Amino acid sequence: MRWALVIAGLALAVAAWLARAALTPLDHGIDRSAFHPAEEAARPVEEIVKPAPGVHLRPNIVVILADDLGWGDVGVQGGDAIHTPHIDALASEGIRLTAFYASAPICSPSRAGLLTGRYPLRSGIMTALQAADDTFVRRLTYRLGVVFAKLGAVDLAGGGNAVAGLPPSEITLAEALRVAGYRTMAVGKWHLGDFTGMPMYHPSRHGFDRFVGFNMSNDDWPVAFWRDQEEIVADIGLDQARYTALFTEEAVRFIEVSDERPFFLYLAHKDPHQPFFPSQDFAGRSAAGPYGDAVAELDWSVGEVVAALRRRGVERDTIVVVTSDNGPWFEGSPGGLRGRKGQSYEGGFRVPFVAWWPGRIAARGVSAEPAMNIDLFPTFLGLAGLALPGDRTIDGADLWPVLGGTAVGLPERPLYFFHDYDVEALRLGRWKYIDQNSHYVWPAPLDKPDTPGGRLLTGRDYRPPGSERSVPTLGTWPLLYDLERDPEEAYNVAESHPAQVRALGERLDAWRTGFRDNPRGWR
Repeated sequence: MRWALVIAGLALAVAAWLARAALTPLDHGIDRSAFHPAEEAARPVEEIVKPAPGVHLRPNIVVILADDLGWGDVGVQGGDAIHTPHIDALASEGIRLTAFYASAPICSPSRAGLLTGRYPLRSGIMTALQAADDTFVRRLTYRLGVVFAKLGAVDLAGGGNAVAGLPPSEITLAEALRVAGYRTMAVGKWHLGDFTGMPMYHPSRHGFDRFVGFNMSNDDWPVAFWRDQEEIVADIGLDQARYTALFTEEAVRFIEVSDERPFFLYLAHKDPHQPFFPSQDFAGRSAAGPYGDAVAELDWSVGEVVAALRRRGVERDTIVVVTSDNGPWFEGSPGGLRGRKGQSYEGGFRVPFVAWWPGRIAARGVSAEPAMNIDLFPTFLGLAGLALPGDRTIDGADLWPVLGGTAVGLPERPLYFFHDYDVEALRLGRWKYIDQNSHYVWPAPLDKPDTPGGRLLTGRDYRPPGSERSVPTLGTWPLLYDLERDPEEAYNVAESHPAQVRALGERLDAWRTGFRDNPRGWR
């Protein structure tokens, strides 16, 4: 009887400890109360974004965003399982950045970073946003996932997103470019707030004159297909093979509109995010299975967009960018880089990037300049003749000196890598510094020691009897990689570069502190 009571007491103590751990948010010191989008009075964009002095190019701007395309999936970067002739042609006629990063290793935050020029956590978005009308089972599964994430059993955002969609106080590329007279359109996947149940997150509320596409990812069923303000299909289900061509047709139609104003087209494809639904014309065409077929159809779409620009005779007045929202997920090639979608290693963040503008961007350009999709906002505003908003931190830098060939590189600056609420890593020049992360290898993949499970798994250091020194039996922190010599992040050189570790660690800590003090970046 006594042992039964002892066991029961221990079980209750463990349960209480687990419950306490599960209820402790993994927000890494970020004040969640800083994110109250419903209470924000968004000022008119015209009061914040102003024309810049001088003569400006004001090109048409086309951003073609793939979904989960790997760094190594493109032929021009060494991929040979999938033929991507149209993307390869753009690279041969333009410039390719080989060290270009998404601002997050997962879809919603990466898209927020691209459209705002700010690290996505400033918007309160750190993981995939949820559907407004998720089923009870899916909601329960997600909440259980959050609980287990706090325990370190699974790798999800321990506190969940701080917002349900892109806050109205954020200024998107579309909103800013409309100040300069641009007409704007978003085509494809949105995933910055499910406007089927929360209309304040519709793309039209974020500066887009036109929208044709999905509210969420193609696996967030029910996935709705919308045309402007009208829901055409409540749930596309598995009937997805026709949408890549449909999105392409809508993009081409927008380009062909006879209008003297410059335009901004944001074509955010569903491909090659799983599940894969290539159309009949592309099914079975590649040597890389349905994933490769989806990439081949994406490449075809790029070719159709460029052909439309040439037919209209505006190719010399248009900059086209092709990139991805993050690295590959279950399938796809990171091109020999370590890690995949969701990780702070290179394979999760580093993505293909090609920029094309005949007559303005020199052909066959290749640059190893570290850059990130947050750089597109200041780059395009500068080309459009707009000054950056002065009321907020813009984390990106103007890439035009690199793209246009007026400079070999930019002044050295750090790029920060977020994993949920935590800033895990930074890149500065050739160095990649990772403070702590989960190694994702046998036998303990979730070994980051900021959760009970992670501390339990990593608390097995070996200390011989009588020794004052202990050594880890699993991974070590911090991690330091020389990406010029070791792009695969195979060799941690922290011990041989202590000064570099100290300097980068201090820099990361200082940035974290400043970020926690003012996460929204208001000035």
